[in-house]
This record gives sequence, C-alpha cells and structure tokens, in this order.
Amino acid sequence: MQVTSGSTSMQMTSTENTQRPPHPSGPPPPKGSVPPGLDTAVSTLTDNQQQSTTDMLSSLTDDQQESLKSMLDELKPLTGGLSDEDIGSIFFEALSSIYNSDKTETASGNSASVNVDIYA
Repeated sequence: MQVTSGSTSMQMTSTENTQRPPHPSGPPPPKGSVPPGLDTAVSTLTDNQQQSTTDMLSSLTDDQQESLKSMLDELKPLTGGLSDEDIGSIFFEALSSIYNSDKTETASGNSASVNVDIYA
C-alpha cells in the first residue's frame, strides 16, 4: 500500500498512540492476600467467606491467578455504581468460579480415565 499524503501517516501514528495502555507494573499481591483496591469490598463478606477467600487465594496456581486478574480487569468497568457489598460478592463468585473450575476439570479428567467400554 502506498501512502500519498502526510495526513494519512499522521492518522496512522495517532491510531497507534490510542491503544490500550499496558497494565501497571509492580509485584502481584502475596499469595492469600486480596488484590489491591478490593480489601474494603471483601471486608463486607461474612467471616466464613473471608476465610474461604484467603484459603482460595493462597492455593491458586499461576494460571488461575492470571485468569482471576483477567476476569477482574474485564469486570472493573462494570462496577462503577455498585456498593462494596455487591463488589465483594462479585469478587467472591469470580474467585470461587476460577478456583472450582480447576478442581472440576481435574476430577472429571481423573474419572474419564477410569471409564471402560463394556460393549467391546
């Protein structure tokens, strides 16, 4: 493709600059700790849910942590007008979903290897 005007190249340059900024750098929170900015929302959960949150966060794999971070990044723009209680509940559900999805996949994977074809 041949560019014939200076304004086109300027437009292309400005398009490159409007891309989404990279995620803020810095170390991830320690295992078992609530992601930054969610501690107030998590404090609205029941004591049982708070303990479960800590337990689940401390046992997430690296892949699960990445999944949780991606899910929270997607949900963040949708939480603007929500109360801390609602945000805490959403976070707990998202964490539970990611934590339990790995357990379900492992359990179903193990049981699948036990199946025997009795019609052979």
